[in-house]
Amino acid sequence: MVVERYSEDFQVPFYECDPSGTLHLSALMNHLVLASEHQLTNLDAGPIFMSTLGLGWVTTQYEIRISRLPRQHEHVTATTRATQYNKFFCYRDFWLYDSQGNELAFVRSMWVVLDLKTRRMVRLPDDLTKKIASEFSPEVIRFDRIEKLDWSHESVMAKTFRVRYFDIDSNRHVNNAHFFDWMLDSLPLDFLKGHAIESMSIKYDNEVTYGSEISSQAVQNQLITHHRIMNGDQLAADAIIHWR
Repeated sequence: MVVERYSEDFQVPFYECDPSGTLHLSALMNHLVLASEHQLTNLDAGPIFMSTLGLGWVTTQYEIRISRLPRQHEHVTATTRATQYNKFFCYRDFWLYDSQGNELAFVRSMWVVLDLKTRRMVRLPDDLTKKIASEFSPEVIRFDRIEKLDWSHESVMAKTFRVRYFDIDSNRHVNNAHFFDWMLDSLPLDFLKGHAIESMSIKYDNEVTYGSEISSQAVQNQLITHHRIMNGDQLAADAIIHWR
């Protein structure tokens, strides 16, 4: 099967930008994922089809590389393709390009299918895999391991957030893009104003639901920050970010 690319253009709106006029990381990821949803819809494998199966797509890991984030009102292109899949995992790449075709960002991602009733990962159904314009391979692709910290021995910055109704998406858990905002918001304002993300790896471990009180924790080591989202005693996600 041909692994198809899908692209769509959009203009960066002011309300998705920070005070410097730069697109939020969470907004970037939402636009890229939206492009993949549109591709799947064109292949008759979008949200309506998934709902007939009682299933939903869930991200488990992203690896993100950023040359620069676009500015407000800039015209850019989001491109995506599902590269391959095995029994349980689907792998998808994303790109963001400026109007001259320069790569602004590249993202590798790993996805699973969630049974919306049992809240458990299930095997990718044949009715889905034959539609997604990807290739089967038994290989399990390994992403870069996120370094583990002994958080009890680190100087930790932390903020607490209460999960609101409007943080929840149609999979009935917190939309993964909110994790980026929570993680970045735990860092000092002066650091955020003076630095830009060069690369980031994030791994999602457990879903977060309405009403939870989460703790966004960070440790800074010069131009590297380590992050984790804790939902009580349960790890929801962890990440490492390299800055410039």
